Amino acid sequence: MPSAYTALFALVVAVPPIETRFVQVAPAQAVRPPDQVRAVILLHGLKPHPFSKDNVARASFHDWQLPDSLLVKQLAREADVFSFAYAQTASVDDVAESPDLASAVRRLRERGYREIALVGHSAGGLIARQFVEDNPHAGVTKVIQVCAPNGGSLWASIKAVRSNQVEFLTSLTRTTRQKVLRDRSDKVIPPNVQFACVVANAVVIGDGLVQTRAQWTEDLQRQGIPAFALNTTHWFALRGRKGAELVAELIREPLPRWDERKVAEVRRRIFGSDEKGSKKDEPTNPSPRSQP
Repeated sequence: MPSAYTALFALVVAVPPIETRFVQVAPAQAVRPPDQVRAVILLHGLKPHPFSKDNVARASFHDWQLPDSLLVKQLAREADVFSFAYAQTASVDDVAESPDLASAVRRLRERGYREIALVGHSAGGLIARQFVEDNPHAGVTKVIQVCAPNGGSLWASIKAVRSNQVEFLTSLTRTTRQKVLRDRSDKVIPPNVQFACVVANAVVIGDGLVQTRAQWTEDLQRQGIPAFALNTTHWFALRGRKGAELVAELIREPLPRWDERKVAEVRRRIFGSDEKGSKKDEPTNPSPRSQP
């Protein structure tokens, strides 16, 4: 029988459940057509709630995750589309470990989908990445990160949110993300999972919230993870037609890993330098269509 001390300790360290929502947004019917083998799960990022603590604790979708969005309509041409929402009362790392995301992927496998892709915008890209690193055989076959702050964001240090959202925002800071990269240095993108970074660079050295080098970090470059430049801002990346078309193309086409030569070439085109860690970080906005 556990002692009172043990029971108290368990109470102190217990992590409250994170509210989530998982729905099919296209097509309307919930039954998989016999000829449809591909499913896409959309994962949103930060949703600031400066005025309501209650809203922080609710799982709510972004507009680009809804059935009438450009992105969903574009993806629905070749895949069944699902959206995953989560409350922002915990860190992105805790959200990635949520049993609800694993359950969502498992349910899609049970329905017969052979291709399951995660599309994660901003913090959603971090969640998708950690999920496949920790669950390489869960059934996810592809991950597309869009404007993901793998190296952190300086904007996350501005704590203009309610107190119960501070932990989530702190998990996106440069200090926290770089510590996570060090602590998880033994983790790699599974070889059975195709992976790509969409790097938005409409603003000098980034997308207005995340620097280009933080979106496609050196650890991903060393693994040969492809990167595709998109001349847009953080907010508009998945709301505009160019972003929707690019993501649909990346979902549809194979994404093999790149060799060092190709990584150096694209690093030079996106960052303005082929040197790792160079302080020169001026975007050149190459056309994504010109990249394999």
